[in-house]
Amino acid sequence: MLNLWFANIAKFLFVLLLLSLGASSNLSSHPWGGLVIDEQGNIYFTFICPVNDDQNHYACIWRLDTQNNLIEVLKAQFSPSDLILNRNQYRDIYAAERTGQHPDYSNTLWKIESSNSNALISNERNQANFHIQTFAVVNNKDIYFSKGNKIYQRNSENRVDEILEDFSFERINLMTVAPDGKLYFMAGDDIYFYKDSKIEHIISDLKIDNPEALPFSGANIFFDMAIDNNENIYLAYYGNRQIIKINPSCKKEIILTSEEPWSPHGIDVFNGEVYVLESTIGSGKWWKFWEEDVGIVPRIRKISTDGKISTLYTFKN
Repeated sequence: MLNLWFANIAKFLFVLLLLSLGASSNLSSHPWGGLVIDEQGNIYFTFICPVNDDQNHYACIWRLDTQNNLIEVLKAQFSPSDLILNRNQYRDIYAAERTGQHPDYSNTLWKIESSNSNALISNERNQANFHIQTFAVVNNKDIYFSKGNKIYQRNSENRVDEILEDFSFERINLMTVAPDGKLYFMAGDDIYFYKDSKIEHIISDLKIDNPEALPFSGANIFFDMAIDNNENIYLAYYGNRQIIKINPSCKKEIILTSEEPWSPHGIDVFNGEVYVLESTIGSGKWWKFWEEDVGIVPRIRKISTDGKISTLYTFKN
């Protein structure tokens, strides 16, 4: 019984650590946040793997194929770990993995394929060469990543340069690539885009100071962003359980509100339809992943072009 008590304490404290990382200045992402869709319509999302026998938590990437089969695609190399998903304008899929603890982080960039995954950057410990606060890959060659309020570009020759040195931003929280190759990013709660050495500010003050539907203290964050062919911006606002659509005229519209205990933390657009990753908030004394009874489980929903909302996947024991 004593060993079980210690195991539960370790699990509980580790989950709280992961959540605090997601809401702090150290990391913009969450080990179970992020959703992208490949060219064939397969859905990839991040969600923590089931806890193993030694009570370690490993971030994982899962694929939900067009027949609704769920397959584990990539498991982080060590525990603790974080995985951030992203894709380029051709729907090639990338995952940035961070393992270890401060200051001995190890960063890896994976290209996710249907049959295997290749490490484009392997176990990089120099934060100046690759850092996974947030990242994006443009044209399968230029890797953009952020550190604090700075954005860096790493080219195919592995040269790293700071871009936008003349601009003063708040902390860079999100990056994504639009279908036309523009790099969109969120600094603080302002959104910008960057292309051909030019930057344009799009919209400000997106975050609500005291959201009514806050999942838990410290979780007032945006977890994911996507851009469609018409330059509409979609945000997964975890902090108020909403999916927000912003049109090119900067008009905001709430297109989905997650009911308790669900909250959204992944989003992509495919063939004009919006796909959303949500999860529950564990309410038991010890939070459990992949368990329905007061546990933390994933759900994927789709908003069709006519506004109809349907559920594609919900975990069931």
